[in-house]
Amino acid sequence: MKKHIDIFIEGSVSKIDFNFYSQIAASKFGIDAVYKNGDTRHVDIEVEGEQENVQSFVDYLNDGALKQHIELFKTEDGEFRNIKGFTSLKVHKEKFKFLKQLFKTNIHY
Repeated sequence: MKKHIDIFIEGSVSKIDFNFYSQIAASKFGIDAVYKNGDTRHVDIEVEGEQENVQSFVDYLNDGALKQHIELFKTEDGEFRNIKGFTSLKVHKEKFKFLKQLFKTNIHY
């Protein structure tokens, strides 16, 4: 059965090429993913694939060779979107922080 998981990671992930590490893991476990690097400390990854492969990917990232660089690792079930391949995006969250302060409202990104 296909599954979608959203992964939220915080830590010292910018200088260790966590993107490449995630891409290798996606290939190893045969999953599709969208990797979103929000700034130097945050990464969001949308992952889809067979349930067992998705869990293996999650475990690999959370317990693997780079785990000492992770301070927060959280997963949530999400809606299946039929992601294809591995896509890496740079999301500029700092722009939204400025808007949030300017309007003093809760903007969810």
